[in-house]
Amino acid sequence: MPVSSADPSAFVALGMQSALGTPQVTAGKTRSAKYLGGTGFQAQLEIVSLREGGDGLQKGFTYKRLQKVAGQLVVYARPEFAGMLLSLVPGAATWDGASAPAVHLFHTGHASFPWSTILAQHPGSAAAHLLSDVRFGGLSIEGAGGDPIKFTAPFTAITHGASMAAFVPTYHDEAPFIYYNTPTYVIDGTADSDVLGYKIDIGYGLEELQSQAVTLDEIVVQNLDVTLEIRRRFEDATLWKKIAMGAAVSPTYSVATGSFRAAQVYGAAAALRALDISLPLLAYKSHDIGELDPDGKTIVETIQADALKGATHNLIATLKNAHASAYAS
Repeated sequence: MPVSSADPSAFVALGMQSALGTPQVTAGKTRSAKYLGGTGFQAQLEIVSLREGGDGLQKGFTYKRLQKVAGQLVVYARPEFAGMLLSLVPGAATWDGASAPAVHLFHTGHASFPWSTILAQHPGSAAAHLLSDVRFGGLSIEGAGGDPIKFTAPFTAITHGASMAAFVPTYHDEAPFIYYNTPTYVIDGTADSDVLGYKIDIGYGLEELQSQAVTLDEIVVQNLDVTLEIRRRFEDATLWKKIAMGAAVSPTYSVATGSFRAAQVYGAAAALRALDISLPLLAYKSHDIGELDPDGKTIVETIQADALKGATHNLIATLKNAHASAYAS
């Protein structure tokens, strides 16, 4: 009998581990994802088939060099699940002790990266997956006019089990943050009502280590980059001149710098929910004003930048939700 990818018994849940080799299987420590298309994972088998002397024209021997799991989570940024993801990427989660709402802070200025566990059923209830020792390779945060804020988080898992204890997903059905939820968009310290959309990419440089097993034994974070893309309705040439010409009328040696902040808020009092992401120091890399079009269309400028470490971390995120405790294993 065919099984639908939308089978109601399918689920994906995420939890933080206390250490490598210690799966998180306590339901209350996990958060279930209301996942979007693009969410998935696949066992990756590195199989080597050899042709050796004595085999004639054919291959006569095969072996498995490596097995791991690769995939990604794609979700709209709901307050509870967003906190779980942000506690893993960029991490450094702290809680202010409040509860109405709780305030959580995350940033990139650290070198401690927690492992996580993904519990899933797919397709339907036909196959259970316990993915542990999961290392996220980064996080993309995307906002665009009229739509919810979207998180995309690629990952690699060292350990893949095809069975697990009975697990019942629990969903937190608060609304996701939407681009127009009492928004604040700030470029270079000035509120900007022309921002049509943005994409922040946090990317880790990962080194996969394999020694005495058919699986990896470690995935090491060696570096991280944060980049930004802004789509903005073109109103005047001020920003273009700053980036392309150093605010002058001809190229200069200087690299234009700036900052960016995006925030959404909804609700009030104890039910207030907020997501605030700041890139305090940017190095602008390019500014594209698009092509001429004889049929006429609104000019949209696309701005690319690297987020740099300055007086503080290159990315800081603040989340207000109902999770009145620290994000921990």
